Amino acid sequence: MGQLRTRKRGSTWEWSFEGARINGKRNSISKGGYRTKAEALAAGTQAKAEYDNAGSHFVPSEISVSDFYELWLEEYCKTNLKIDTYLNYKKKISLHITPVLGSYYLKSLTPAIIQGFINDKFNAGYSRNTLSVLKGLLTGALDYAVEPMQFIKYNPAKSTKLPPKRATSQIPSRKKNRTSISNEEWNTIISRFPEGHSCHIPLQLAYRCGLRLGEAFALTWDDIDFKNSTLSVNQQIQNTNGSWVFSNPKYDSFRTIELDGKTLSLLRNAYNHQAKAKEFYGQYYTQLYIDDNHIFNTNGHGKPINMVNCRENGTYIQPRVMQHCCRVIHYNLGFKDFDYHSLRHTHATMLLEAGADIKDVQKRLGHKHIDITLNIYSHATPRMAAHTIDILNQIE
Repeated sequence: MGQLRTRKRGSTWEWSFEGARINGKRNSISKGGYRTKAEALAAGTQAKAEYDNAGSHFVPSEISVSDFYELWLEEYCKTNLKIDTYLNYKKKISLHITPVLGSYYLKSLTPAIIQGFINDKFNAGYSRNTLSVLKGLLTGALDYAVEPMQFIKYNPAKSTKLPPKRATSQIPSRKKNRTSISNEEWNTIISRFPEGHSCHIPLQLAYRCGLRLGEAFALTWDDIDFKNSTLSVNQQIQNTNGSWVFSNPKYDSFRTIELDGKTLSLLRNAYNHQAKAKEFYGQYYTQLYIDDNHIFNTNGHGKPINMVNCRENGTYIQPRVMQHCCRVIHYNLGFKDFDYHSLRHTHATMLLEAGADIKDVQKRLGHKHIDITLNIYSHATPRMAAHTIDILNQIE
């Protein structure tokens, strides 16, 4: 390798040395901005020693868990995974892994440290599904550290275990018990957010179609088939690092569901109203786009899309409007246990009470397995119990 050099550039000093040739061409490595020649020489000496040992700007044995995950995300995930998966991994790592394990040397991670991390998350009330995701992020990334990177000799996450299903955490599970709302409560809510309000259609899509929040706000008019009275769930929208990103529905639950007459009429009215507004605003109407990375934008990047949830001037109605909606429902209307998912839960409960086929309910909700539907909605409502007695009374 080339010799370390220092030189003055303007009022500051710079160090440089020649690294390995790339495609037969010289590769100069340098950094400036040092106040004195001595500072530049000291920093350059350290950088060159690290480069000579590793061929990169860090010594593998000294890399932190935080720096390693940054490397894994950029070098592996960004190249091999879909953009929404990459962004989702990045978010979970920044929220859970690096705040706790990030300051460790990568070489210092042991099965005991990782097992303690998993146990602490369990005792903090995180669900088994979240624990499984975090263990997967640890195991997958550390496999990469072993091979091909050879930063460590074995994967300390492979021998760790999730707590058994019968285990009880120190803090009650963060998983919220879902409640359905009564017909009277629904009428009160929908009267407060009538047709034309920005929250009206999202509320109806959960109550009458069972859509998740991200699914309702990802709907485009291409997803609505007025002729066949159907709605197709093809994507969800999530906010990741400040950008609205489209991704596959949760659990890849692509589905087409039938629309009732009231919902179909509501959507047709909204579609006609948007068409008139677009003509009225003309060049001032906001056109929305989705780029090649599935990122939502108004800058003309990618293909144009026409969202179901948008204002009169074309601007997107974001899922965040439901935060205001829920505050009103909690504090003004007095329904403290309500959240958006309550409407999806109510949708399923109403169908089951009316005798709908469990398989059709599973399809509408987009549950991957029918036992998920059965487990969530296994409780018997008074109406179900009364229906059971009616059936028994008819048996001779």
